[in-house]
Amino acid sequence: FKWNGARTALLDKRWDAMFQLLLQFKTKNGHCNVPQSHVEQGKNLGRWVNRQRRKPNLDQRRLDLLEQAGFKWNGARTALLDKRWDAMFQLLLQFKTKNGHCNVPQSHVEQGNNLGHWVAYQQRRPNLDQRQLDLLEQAGFKWNGARSIKSDKIWDTMFQLLLQFITNN
Repeated sequence: FKWNGARTALLDKRWDAMFQLLLQFKTKNGHCNVPQSHVEQGKNLGRWVNRQRRKPNLDQRRLDLLEQAGFKWNGARTALLDKRWDAMFQLLLQFKTKNGHCNVPQSHVEQGNNLGHWVAYQQRRPNLDQRQLDLLEQAGFKWNGARSIKSDKIWDTMFQLLLQFITNN
């Protein structure tokens, strides 16, 4: 079943309004772990947050916004997100096989998935886990400037620690 455009726009507007309430909660409390019974401006924000954790079909834009806000998923959702990340990574590898590089145009769609948007998000995503970082590096992924500078600083710091260890032992 597909909703008509007006219904979809109304649902998007409601979702965006609840997301803004979540951001306000985070500003006040320093986290997005909203108690289930919490009400913000007359809206049951806690129930909404709980529903987001359980929804199996959140679109990529909403997933990205929640992740950028520091949203904590439950265990089943984390496994689902990992599976989704792995599927997108496989599409990136297919793109690389066809094109010889990982520089995906932002508007590029692969097998119905906006691979270009996903790649752009990975370049600026602050919370990639080490496995994901390693896989992207091995694939020849090109980072934006901020990620490269951060990676270089981490490498330099670790190298200095290694030199200190060698000197002391």
